[in-house]
Amino acid sequence: MAFLSLFSEPARAELLPDEVAVVVNASSPDSLLIGDIYSRLRGVPLDHLIAVFVQPQEHIGRKEYEDKIAVPVRKAIGMLSGQGKRIRCLVTTYGIPLRVGPVRPPSYAEDEIRKQEEALAEMKKRRSAIDSELKKDGSAQDSLKKKRARLGAEISELNLKLGALKGSDTAAAVDSELALVLSPDYPLAGWLPNPGYLPARGKVAQAGRVLMVSRLDGPTPELAQGLVRTAVKVEKQGLSGTFYLDARGLTGEGSYGQFDEDIRRTARILSPGVVPVVLDNRPALFGPGEAPSAALYCGWYSLAQYRDAFQWAEGAVGYHVASAEATSLHDQKGKYWVKSMIERGVIATLGPVSEPYLQSFPPPSLFFPLLMTGKYALAEVFAMTSPVLSWRMILVGDPLYNPFRERPAYFMENLPEPPQ
Repeated sequence: MAFLSLFSEPARAELLPDEVAVVVNASSPDSLLIGDIYSRLRGVPLDHLIAVFVQPQEHIGRKEYEDKIAVPVRKAIGMLSGQGKRIRCLVTTYGIPLRVGPVRPPSYAEDEIRKQEEALAEMKKRRSAIDSELKKDGSAQDSLKKKRARLGAEISELNLKLGALKGSDTAAAVDSELALVLSPDYPLAGWLPNPGYLPARGKVAQAGRVLMVSRLDGPTPELAQGLVRTAVKVEKQGLSGTFYLDARGLTGEGSYGQFDEDIRRTARILSPGVVPVVLDNRPALFGPGEAPSAALYCGWYSLAQYRDAFQWAEGAVGYHVASAEATSLHDQKGKYWVKSMIERGVIATLGPVSEPYLQSFPPPSLFFPLLMTGKYALAEVFAMTSPVLSWRMILVGDPLYNPFRERPAYFMENLPEPPQ
């Protein structure tokens, strides 16, 4: 929060309905209906509906994405701009694909990939050996933990290298790519730093306009509609309940220890406030019945296995930090956290469509205090706290949702400007 106190200019008005365009799939009656409902409930002009024609499935190839989604969206925004309208945010709807597939680079080389995969397997074997030593020898904990942290960094670096060799690091979320739909050509491999991310402001070059993007989607069309219906209702009465934070008791200078500390930092920042805060710093996650009246939540790490520990308050907002939690929003058998939270009543959440790496998640110590000021819409909060673009994270929920507008729960003397 010391970083946020550096901002001295008052924030402009939050995102407005006439700054929003809704992307609907003309091949999906459900998508068209949700777009219509959203426009009526939020007062988004009807000419801000952008129709595309794609198969209503969760995956789309890169070329099809460019031809059938990016090109018509870019053209439609250009036409609106020509009428003097400024679009700052896109809403994707049920029926719009979730993921853009990878592109295999021309330099693809089987021998080099095999060599790097063997090196990766050896590193993982060494890490497993260290884990075994840690369980046996309590006297060498510090040195072994440092060795394991260094090895973990090397494994992450090699994973990135393999991703580039295979082209797998060109796979991304449709929504994250749409954030850059007005930008000139940019490299598809890996991610790009988000110039709107608060700690990076003024440090990252911005080649073109960056749009905010959020998604009205879920396991069923009815649940997708509910994201906006409930948002409109809760905004009038305010969001109430408890904020649950689930750390793991990790320490150290590695990324895991730093993220765990950020969860604890969030508790320290918000504990004196009007929303009750419960911090669990145990390795285990919250268990059944341990999180009643949950209005806000952030925790980790249960990979693709939702823990039914929560009684969600109406209008709840939260996210679980793990590598696969938005792999699918429609798979009826999947226990991904994003899908499962929406099924149980959460109306605003986020997650990755495939492995994003830890540094891609919004830091909770930024995301939640900004939301709780009541000065920003949901999409603005995500845009200011999401570190990367052209990558794998999506925001699910009404981008205009502001559950603390009428009853702010956190106060900042100086507020940062929202994304323009």
